[in-house]
Amino acid sequence: MKVRVEHKQLLEPTLTALPHGPHGLARDLVTGSQRQRLLFAVTVVVAERGYLNVTVANIAAAAKVSRRTFYQHFPDKEACFLAAAETGRDLMIEHLERAMTQVLSEQLEPLETLRRGIREYPTLLRDEPSFARSFYLETAVAGSRAIESFERCQHWFAGYIRSWRGTAGPIDPSVPDHAYLAVTDATNEAVRRTLRAGGDLLELEDTVMYIHRALLGPAMPVD
Repeated sequence: MKVRVEHKQLLEPTLTALPHGPHGLARDLVTGSQRQRLLFAVTVVVAERGYLNVTVANIAAAAKVSRRTFYQHFPDKEACFLAAAETGRDLMIEHLERAMTQVLSEQLEPLETLRRGIREYPTLLRDEPSFARSFYLETAVAGSRAIESFERCQHWFAGYIRSWRGTAGPIDPSVPDHAYLAVTDATNEAVRRTLRAGGDLLELEDTVMYIHRALLGPAMPVD
């Protein structure tokens, strides 16, 4: 029986509150907790209000820190959002890599391996509603650096698709690198549309499989 790779909420702080008054906690622990809470807070408030409507005061209040503490960690809202985006991206990739290592160990047929990988992706995003809304719907208005960070994640997914294809046999030389990016772009646009409509991300599984087969064409193995 397949067991999903479990994860705690992406960006969820490990220490959510500090004791009042003298507490004897190490300075690194205190600042680390503050930073974690700020990264989680910016994700939540941006998901709720939209990036352009969020202020530093909103983020600090959600993190239960002062504005002064916020500025000890980040120069502005953009820097905080970017740090959350990059940290969340790395945690998401780490989770998906663990999941795919588990799937590959089962030595399934290539298409079933792909389907299981595809299923893990919207499942993770469904379980992370704040992360999904913040970084799939709000990145476009958060500035060029946030967009560049998201595009690095796109390239990771494109590389994964190419690696998966390699497990099925030699890659057809007629398939250009941009085809793998096109698959990733189309998949994430389907995710965005579903998020905007408030739909169920898990219902994208067949659509995303179709996207892969339509855009990669002869590079896809047969059933």
